[in-house]
Amino acid sequence: MHSKYPPRNRLAKVLPEEWRDHLTSLGVPRRKYTAICRITLVGGRVVDELIVEEGWIIALTREHLGGTFEQRIDFDPRQITSLELLQFI
Repeated sequence: MHSKYPPRNRLAKVLPEEWRDHLTSLGVPRRKYTAICRITLVGGRVVDELIVEEGWIIALTREHLGGTFEQRIDFDPRQITSLELLQFI
């Protein structure tokens, strides 16, 4: 299930359903939220500040988050092996 409105980043990718359910189990609401997470990918790469809005991966850092922007998400979300919630709004 996707949000009604497109993400602020035109190049955003959808977070897989299993990780969306994991965020929900940690207390994040199903709609209208922004979460900052630390993830580990297959191969050991760690992303310290993954920004997720309403089920969409919109950014890899907190830089340039004002308004609409473009930032390439340079990995396949299906490669996520672990996700740690740091903060949500």
